[in-house]
Amino acid sequence: AEFIVSGAYERYLRKARKANSRRREVLLRAIEEHLGDRVAVTGQGSGAHIVLWPKGQISEAEAISRAAQLEVGVYGTSHYFYSRPSRTGLLLGYAHLREQDIREGIRRLGNIL
Repeated sequence: AEFIVSGAYERYLRKARKANSRRREVLLRAIEEHLGDRVAVTGQGSGAHIVLWPKGQISEAEAISRAAQLEVGVYGTSHYFYSRPSRTGLLLGYAHLREQDIREGIRRLGNIL
């Protein structure tokens, strides 16, 4: 309660929102630079995750495996669907990453997508 009453919680939230906003902008710029029109992006206006929808033919398992080989963590979206999805989706989180790591990770993804 003291954390909230003192205003420290609100200061923390402002700082976290600002940092996540910067990271999201870095992520979106890197996607544009390294992936361009090879992917569609959703979720860029909210939260701390986005979804990449590769336009080429790549299975979710293959994309996750190949990304992992390049030390890039991505997650599939198929388990969020009731039935088999019609396309591959990759969930990317960025809240805990440094901006340079975001840029490098997307550059590496560009090599497989």
